[in-house]
Amino acid sequence: MTTNLSASPELPLQYSLKDVSISILHQPGQGLPKGYQVVIAGDGNSFYTYNNGPKQTLSVEKKTVLELVNDFYHSHFFELADTYTVKKQVLLKSDGSITTMAERLVDIASTRLCIQLADYQKCITVVNGQPASAASLISKIERVINFDVSNP
Repeated sequence: MTTNLSASPELPLQYSLKDVSISILHQPGQGLPKGYQVVIAGDGNSFYTYNNGPKQTLSVEKKTVLELVNDFYHSHFFELADTYTVKKQVLLKSDGSITTMAERLVDIASTRLCIQLADYQKCITVVNGQPASAASLISKIERVINFDVSNP
Protein backbone atom coordinates (compact mmCIF):
# COMPACT_ATOMS: atom_id res chain seq x y z
CA MET A 1 0.00 0.00 0.00
CA THR A 2 1.37 3.40 -0.96
CA THR A 3 0.55 6.54 0.99
CA ASN A 4 0.01 9.73 -0.95
CA LEU A 5 2.34 12.24 0.74
CA SER A 6 0.55 15.11 -0.98
CA ALA A 7 -2.25 14.52 1.55
CA SER A 8 -0.03 16.46 3.99
CA PRO A 9 0.04 19.92 2.38
CA GLU A 10 2.77 21.18 4.69
CA LEU A 11 5.38 18.49 3.99
CA PRO A 12 7.18 19.51 0.78
CA LEU A 13 7.67 16.96 -1.95
CA GLN A 14 10.69 18.75 -3.41
CA TYR A 15 13.35 20.94 -1.80
CA SER A 16 17.03 21.72 -2.03
CA LEU A 17 19.61 19.92 0.09
CA LYS A 18 20.78 23.31 1.34
CA ASP A 19 17.27 23.77 2.82
CA VAL A 20 17.60 20.67 5.05
CA SER A 21 18.50 20.91 8.72
CA ILE A 22 18.40 18.21 11.40
CA SER A 23 18.88 19.15 15.03
CA ILE A 24 19.07 17.51 18.43
CA LEU A 25 18.76 19.53 21.62
CA HIS A 26 19.33 17.49 24.78
CA GLN A 27 18.16 19.09 28.00
CA PRO A 28 19.07 17.27 31.19
CA GLY A 29 16.78 17.41 34.19
CA GLN A 30 16.59 20.75 35.98
CA GLY A 31 19.91 21.84 37.48
CA LEU A 32 21.91 19.06 35.83
CA PRO A 33 24.86 19.69 33.47
CA LYS A 34 25.64 17.93 30.20
CA GLY A 35 23.17 19.52 27.83
CA TYR A 36 24.15 19.51 24.17
CA GLN A 37 23.00 20.56 20.72
CA VAL A 38 23.82 19.00 17.36
CA VAL A 39 22.87 20.63 14.05
CA ILE A 40 23.38 18.87 10.74
CA ALA A 41 22.78 21.24 7.85
CA GLY A 42 22.50 20.33 4.20
CA ASP A 43 24.43 23.50 3.32
CA GLY A 44 27.50 22.17 5.15
CA ASN A 45 27.25 24.42 8.24
CA SER A 46 26.98 21.57 10.75
CA PHE A 47 28.09 21.93 14.37
CA TYR A 48 27.63 20.84 17.95
CA THR A 49 27.83 22.58 21.31
CA TYR A 50 28.20 21.03 24.74
CA ASN A 51 27.12 22.68 28.01
CA ASN A 52 26.57 26.00 26.17
CA GLY A 53 30.24 25.99 25.15
CA PRO A 54 31.61 27.25 21.83
CA LYS A 55 30.37 25.77 18.55
CA GLN A 56 32.47 22.90 17.24
CA THR A 57 32.34 22.36 13.49
CA LEU A 58 31.13 19.01 12.16
CA SER A 59 31.91 17.59 8.75
CA VAL A 60 28.90 15.68 7.43
CA GLU A 61 28.86 14.36 3.86
CA LYS A 62 25.89 15.11 1.60
CA LYS A 63 25.13 11.40 1.20
CA THR A 64 24.92 11.09 5.01
CA VAL A 65 22.45 13.98 5.21
CA LEU A 66 20.34 12.34 2.49
CA GLU A 67 20.48 8.97 4.29
CA LEU A 68 19.31 10.61 7.54
CA VAL A 69 16.41 12.36 5.79
CA ASN A 70 15.37 8.99 4.35
CA ASP A 71 15.51 7.54 7.87
CA PHE A 72 13.03 10.21 9.04
CA TYR A 73 10.63 9.13 6.29
CA HIS A 74 11.15 5.39 6.92
CA SER A 75 10.43 5.79 10.64
CA HIS A 76 7.21 7.75 9.93
CA PHE A 77 8.64 10.63 11.97
CA PHE A 78 6.28 13.13 10.35
CA GLU A 79 3.26 11.20 11.66
CA LEU A 80 4.35 11.06 15.32
CA ALA A 81 2.92 13.21 18.11
CA ASP A 82 5.01 16.26 18.98
CA THR A 83 5.62 15.42 22.64
CA TYR A 84 5.79 12.44 24.91
CA THR A 85 5.88 14.29 28.23
CA VAL A 86 2.50 12.93 29.33
CA LYS A 87 2.44 9.43 30.81
CA LYS A 88 -0.93 7.69 30.49
CA GLN A 89 -2.13 4.52 32.12
CA VAL A 90 -5.41 2.80 32.91
CA LEU A 91 -6.47 1.65 36.36
CA LEU A 92 -9.18 -0.75 37.47
CA LYS A 93 -11.50 0.85 40.01
CA SER A 94 -13.21 -1.09 42.80
CA ASP A 95 -16.55 -0.94 40.94
CA GLY A 96 -15.02 -2.80 37.96
CA SER A 97 -14.75 0.26 35.70
CA ILE A 98 -11.52 1.33 34.07
CA THR A 99 -10.30 4.90 34.39
CA THR A 100 -7.53 6.63 32.47
CA MET A 101 -4.92 8.59 34.39
CA ALA A 102 -2.55 11.10 32.82
CA GLU A 103 0.59 12.40 34.50
CA ARG A 104 2.69 15.22 33.09
CA LEU A 105 6.39 14.48 33.37
CA VAL A 106 8.28 17.60 34.49
CA ASP A 107 11.89 18.33 35.35
CA ILE A 108 13.18 15.22 33.60
CA ALA A 109 15.73 14.87 30.86
CA SER A 110 14.37 15.21 27.36
CA THR A 111 15.72 15.45 23.86
CA ARG A 112 14.14 17.55 21.14
CA LEU A 113 14.62 16.16 17.64
CA CYS A 114 13.78 18.44 14.70
CA ILE A 115 13.98 18.29 10.95
CA GLN A 116 13.56 21.28 8.67
CA LEU A 117 12.76 20.73 4.99
CA ALA A 118 12.58 24.15 3.30
CA ASP A 119 9.77 26.01 5.13
CA TYR A 120 8.41 22.90 6.85
CA GLN A 121 9.62 21.95 10.34
CA LYS A 122 8.68 19.00 12.56
CA CYS A 123 9.96 18.59 16.12
CA ILE A 124 9.38 15.85 18.66
CA THR A 125 10.29 15.86 22.34
CA VAL A 126 11.63 12.44 23.30
CA VAL A 127 11.27 11.42 26.96
CA ASN A 128 12.42 8.15 28.52
CA GLY A 129 13.34 6.81 25.08
CA GLN A 130 9.83 7.31 23.71
CA PRO A 131 8.85 7.20 20.97
CA ALA A 132 11.33 4.46 20.22
CA SER A 133 11.57 5.31 16.51
CA ALA A 134 12.62 8.91 17.30
CA ALA A 135 15.05 7.74 20.00
CA SER A 136 16.54 5.38 17.42
CA LEU A 137 17.00 8.30 14.98
CA ILE A 138 18.82 10.27 17.69
CA SER A 139 21.16 7.34 18.36
CA LYS A 140 21.89 6.93 14.67
CA ILE A 141 22.62 10.63 14.20
CA GLU A 142 25.02 10.58 17.15
CA ARG A 143 26.67 7.44 15.74
CA VAL A 144 27.15 8.71 12.19
CA ILE A 145 28.79 11.92 13.39
CA ASN A 146 30.83 10.09 16.05
CA PHE A 147 29.27 12.14 18.83
CA ASP A 148 29.77 10.61 22.27
CA VAL A 149 27.31 12.28 24.63
CA SER A 150 29.38 11.26 27.66
CA ASN A 151 32.55 12.79 26.20
CA PRO A 152 31.89 15.05 23.18
